[in-house]
Amino acid sequence: MKRVVRSLAGAVGAVAAIAVAGALAGVSGLSSAHAQQPQTVRIGVVQPMSGSLASYGQESQPVLQYMVDRINAEGGIRSMGGAKLQLVLADDAGKPALTAAEGRRLMAEEKVPLVVGSLFTNHLMALSPVADEHKVPTLSIYGAASQSPYIFALGLPYDRGYAQSMVDFIRWLDKEKGVPVKRVVTAYSNYEGAQQINKHITARLQQYGYEVVGDVPLDMKANDLIPAMLKIRSYKPDVVVGLKLRPEAVKLHRARHDLKALDGIFVEATGSADGAFWNELSDDIARQVLAKNFFALSLYAPTDRLPAARDLASAMDQSGKLPDRFGQIAVSAAQAILVVRNALEAAGSIDPEKLRAAIAAVNLPFGNPDMVFPRQGGVSFGEDRLTKHGETLVVQWAPNKTNEVVYPPAFATTAPRLGDKR
Repeated sequence: MKRVVRSLAGAVGAVAAIAVAGALAGVSGLSSAHAQQPQTVRIGVVQPMSGSLASYGQESQPVLQYMVDRINAEGGIRSMGGAKLQLVLADDAGKPALTAAEGRRLMAEEKVPLVVGSLFTNHLMALSPVADEHKVPTLSIYGAASQSPYIFALGLPYDRGYAQSMVDFIRWLDKEKGVPVKRVVTAYSNYEGAQQINKHITARLQQYGYEVVGDVPLDMKANDLIPAMLKIRSYKPDVVVGLKLRPEAVKLHRARHDLKALDGIFVEATGSADGAFWNELSDDIARQVLAKNFFALSLYAPTDRLPAARDLASAMDQSGKLPDRFGQIAVSAAQAILVVRNALEAAGSIDPEKLRAAIAAVNLPFGNPDMVFPRQGGVSFGEDRLTKHGETLVVQWAPNKTNEVVYPPAFATTAPRLGDKR
């Protein structure tokens, strides 16, 4: 009887052992299957989806999502086994304090390995210590200055981007097109980034012998800018130049309309080439104040010679997801995600330090299918983590509410529309 019991016990033990082994094999199989599943790369996005800068977020966010969906449909990040991208959106309402708070939440709580977003320069200044603390690489779409080694920016650099493009265009009008330019007034939104750009503009103008007869910082809290426009007009300038954020640009040109101050050449920054700028002015005012002697920097025009940019514009316009036609805000957002894609492929990892090194090493030459900016020098970053090549287009408004490229000559599709400057 004892022998039978021992045999049964042995049999039970053997069955149990087999069951355990089978269970372990099943767990191992599940683990193996799980390991083979492509991971999801969660990208933090800080955008002004509300507030005075909401138009930037509302125009760029659909493009960010479109680009992520397209990359996922094309197989994801191949160096990471087909990892899919997922955006984790945070609204900073265009307020630097909220930029820092939302950036911290994304980095500390959501544990994102990378952050992108509109992030103008004053927002970058608020976010820099947060990025340093959490050591999370961050890519700004529009900013152009930060001391943090973790922050990169696609925005035009202050001097070799904004200032050089504006002043070179003014010199070209003067020297090549016979437009007499002697007296220049600088007028700009009164915040740190525009102030710094203005210093570079002034230095370059004076270097070439132009007289800067007036300096007019625009009050960002003013309900209207009629006093500023009266001051500008009192200087009788040949050219008015400077970076204005869209709210100040709209108010200043409404003041021009109300005062019938339609003389003088205006050379402005990228915000004044956006479709939203025309719309916020209203069609009637825009057709009067933008009809002649008005030029703006731009990162995109419908006549863009880059096939990748034209194809993207066509796809986005057909999608119906943009508040207006595809423009430079949209192309900037697309370029940001394409930089992220290249960095992730090169890093093959979400390790922040590897990602930081990979972003720094991104090099998209002119003609590369992932290069949608109209820059003959391509897209890459300098030691200051800003784009090495800051040259960009100068455009004017056509009556059909589109941009026409007038400068540089290699990209120009039409001559500048000029009128009586006085």
